Amino acid sequence: MAGITRRELGGLSANVLGAITFPGMPSAAESAGRRNTGEPPMDIQRHVVIGPSSGKPFTSVAPIISYATVRDGLVYLAGITADPERLGDVKEQTSQVLARIDGLLKIAGTDKSRLLSSQVWLTDMSLFGAHNEIWNGWVDATSPPTRACLHSPQLWHPGMLVEIMVTAAK
Repeated sequence: MAGITRRELGGLSANVLGAITFPGMPSAAESAGRRNTGEPPMDIQRHVVIGPSSGKPFTSVAPIISYATVRDGLVYLAGITADPERLGDVKEQTSQVLARIDGLLKIAGTDKSRLLSSQVWLTDMSLFGAHNEIWNGWVDATSPPTRACLHSPQLWHPGMLVEIMVTAAK
């Protein structure tokens, strides 16, 4: 999969993704066999779903996504950004993003003290210190998640400076 970007991966069909295997990962046949063994079906909860059947405003250029997905006691959040109508500096945007993360974690039945990992994208790495001032004031200092902070030259809306994605335990 070397050379495939995050955006390109999202466009791969299920058939292509189904052909990808990793060490220790069951084959498609093994996975299919489990479905017929009487094991209970996979329990996946999806929260704040955006798409044509969600009843929320939707356009054909908007992604069809769940902002929070829960399975096996883990909560996965989509990349969260600030409100495109209320963009400010990186501190304001980081504050908005973290408040949105708090709300999504609550909907999913957990909170920031249960964070496992986080990924941060900044459009300008010179904003790292200012972003960290807000992050450090928000994160549970006794239970901090792992974190990667990466440069992204552009986010989905002009003027957006930060996007954060987290995974948490229930």
